[in-house]
Amino acid sequence: MNRKWSIIVFMLLFIITATGCGASNNGQPSAEAPNGTEAASGAETPTSESAPVESEQTAAVSVEHEWGTYQAETVPAQIVTLDFSFIDTLTSLGVKPVGNAGVGTTKIPEYLQDQVTEADAADVGERKAPNLEVIQSLKPDLIIASVDRHSMIRGELEGIATTVAFDDVSYDQVLDNVRSIAKILGKQEEAEQVVTGLNEKIAAVKQRIEGAPTILVAGLFDDTFTVWVKDSFVGSLLSQVGADYAFNGEKDNLEGKGEGVHMTLERLHEINPDYIMLYGDSPDKLQANPLYQDLKSVKDGRFIVVDRNLWARGRGPIAASKILDETLAALAADSASK
Repeated sequence: MNRKWSIIVFMLLFIITATGCGASNNGQPSAEAPNGTEAASGAETPTSESAPVESEQTAAVSVEHEWGTYQAETVPAQIVTLDFSFIDTLTSLGVKPVGNAGVGTTKIPEYLQDQVTEADAADVGERKAPNLEVIQSLKPDLIIASVDRHSMIRGELEGIATTVAFDDVSYDQVLDNVRSIAKILGKQEEAEQVVTGLNEKIAAVKQRIEGAPTILVAGLFDDTFTVWVKDSFVGSLLSQVGADYAFNGEKDNLEGKGEGVHMTLERLHEINPDYIMLYGDSPDKLQANPLYQDLKSVKDGRFIVVDRNLWARGRGPIAASKILDETLAALAADSASK
């Protein structure tokens, strides 16, 4: 009998021990979430680790441009700009290109040299004929080109890196470019600050200018004037502040790129605006010409020499701001003196 009870006790102890081992192998009891549902063991750790990675990823970007649609999931870091308007736009957004195309001896336009230097942006040749080998050596991940000026080398540029092309005909188009390029760079907030700042400056300048003075912007080369039309970048910008841009004719097919018309001094005298903003050759050679002396702008001291790279080639938000400053300095000074 004692032997029988010994066997029974032994079997009970074995069952209890086996049950305890099984519980240990299954791990700790699952915890319950605050709402009473079970939370799987270890599920929170991968979630907390993956969240920062997702926040660092750039959302896919799609931007329409003159040569197609730009699509990417990463922000470009090595950018080459092939016109002054694009290095202007990048600079306004706080970005410096690794390379830029200049004009003649001017690699970076003078009005930007306090913000970006040749040490920042390598010289990639002339904007009308950039050096493709130098561009390739910079290993860009984005090239920003002019739709007209660089159409002949589109294939070569796209063979080097992703290339986007924009036009800069009018002030409104330049603002569109700012927003498009900013979207590519993940700088939309900065772009809206740039646009808002320009619109506020336009409103301020408009309040300071009395009436609607007539104005023209022209280049003088040899004995011929190149007058910008009203729908051009500078013409549309000056119209924004209430000036009456004095020439709204059809543009010529100018060499290079420009929304202008070749004009003689006689034709300019017929238009005879209140203000003429002139770049190019010095007007000193016109001093002996009676038609020049009879210009209203000359007689009233409103024939003003300006910087070509700013007034004709800049075509970006920084150029627009500086042109507005110079316009206000000229027109408001006359209003105050009356």
